[in-house]
Amino acid sequence: MQYWDGILGFLIINIAFKLVKNKLNIEDMFCNIKIFNNGKEQRLRAMIDTGNLLKDPITNSPVVIIEKSKLLNILPEEILENTKKIINGQYEFSYEYLKYASKFRVLPFSSLGKQNGMLLGFKVDRIEAEINDEEIIRKDAIIGIYDKKLSNRNQYEGLIGLNYVEKSC
Repeated sequence: MQYWDGILGFLIINIAFKLVKNKLNIEDMFCNIKIFNNGKEQRLRAMIDTGNLLKDPITNSPVVIIEKSKLLNILPEEILENTKKIINGQYEFSYEYLKYASKFRVLPFSSLGKQNGMLLGFKVDRIEAEINDEEIIRKDAIIGIYDKKLSNRNQYEGLIGLNYVEKSC
């Protein structure tokens, strides 16, 4: 009897594994997002990153990490080129860019490659993400400005965490 229990158990586990494997699709790891700021819009592709639990320490808002080069449409180049100076408090905003100063956040983070890092964040008007055929709109999300490329194969330009999906605003 134990012999048949083992075979039956193996078959059930094998079938269950195949069902779960078929449900997981590589495309389910990505979503399209739209960032809106001051009447401007930027569309891009983001990877849903289960390890991205980054939040603004003051507002507890989720942070969506975006490559700096993809933000040129919604933020001035002068600001994007001086992210490190802004983080260090060494950047003097001109009168023209003073309106952006109140929207910046300094976001502490840790990752495998960097234990105590700082990322410049920016509060945008809203972010819309299409995840599993559902549109999730957040007005409280923060953009984390990343200096380098996120994907070596240009598959995506942003990282969106599961905390983005938690509660819509």
